[in-house]
Parts: sequence; C-alpha cells; structure tokens
Amino acid sequence: MEARMKSVANSDVITGITHLQKAIHAGGVDPLVLELVHLRASQINGCSPCVFWSWPGLVDT
Repeated sequence: MEARMKSVANSDVITGITHLQKAIHAGGVDPLVLELVHLRASQINGCSPCVFWSWPGLVDT
C-alpha cells in the first residue's frame, strides 16, 4: 500500500488541528453528537480505522 501523503507531518499543522479539536469540544455541543459526526465523516472518507475507533464509545451510551 502506498502512502497517500508523501511529506512528514508538520508540527504547525498538528498544533493547529489540536487547537481546532479543543475549540470544537469547548463549543458546548453534546459529546454524543460530536462522536456521531466523527463516525459519519469517517464513513464518508472511507477511514476504516477511524470507524473502528469511534463505534465503541457510541455503544456504551
């Protein structure tokens, strides 16, 4: 399998994504809704590891 991205992750990009995640979770949206949105986006993007990591948290609720 060939990597989709050829470059190594830039630390500024990782920092930006971390800040986005913190802002999203601080926005007051129900965590269950955020999990459902993440699961659906993962399905649309075809990210099977993301789907695999998302569903256990949804089953417990």
